[in-house]
Amino acid sequence: MDQLVEAAKTAASNATTVYVPHGGDLFKGYKKELTELYKRLDGIQQYQIFSMDSSKPGVVCCRMSPESEVVEVDLHRKFDGVLTLQKKVTRMLTEHLESLPPPNTENIAQMYQSIRPNVPDVFRDDPLYEKPSARQEENAKAAKKARRIQCAAMAVAAKRN
Repeated sequence: MDQLVEAAKTAASNATTVYVPHGGDLFKGYKKELTELYKRLDGIQQYQIFSMDSSKPGVVCCRMSPESEVVEVDLHRKFDGVLTLQKKVTRMLTEHLESLPPPNTENIAQMYQSIRPNVPDVFRDDPLYEKPSARQEENAKAAKKARRIQCAAMAVAAKRN
């Protein structure tokens, strides 16, 4: 376990903690826009290592193992034989993204219980890591309990079939 922690600490020398103001528009949904701009990477489960180079935008290099051959996949979409223009990509990813809804009560409780203990002291006061209210805690527990009951019912139904 210590080896894993040490590897995580030394993995990215440029990793920094960034303050995100409460209610900021940092978290956005990209799926619709990216699906329109780029193709899916078929057979993604067979690959373990992915890399991209800024000199080849839209091209993903995939490997099944560190020793295996590199497979380059161009994910650009072509319409009538013409690649999507860079201006269109930039415009769509800056102007047409929708902000995600605020976190639900389960996520708020999870952030406080599981994530906050690992956040640097400087950022623990951030509203993102606030302790959930008693009502939010009740709602989170009720949602978890309902999900457990539903999963148990589905397991029983599956065994019957």
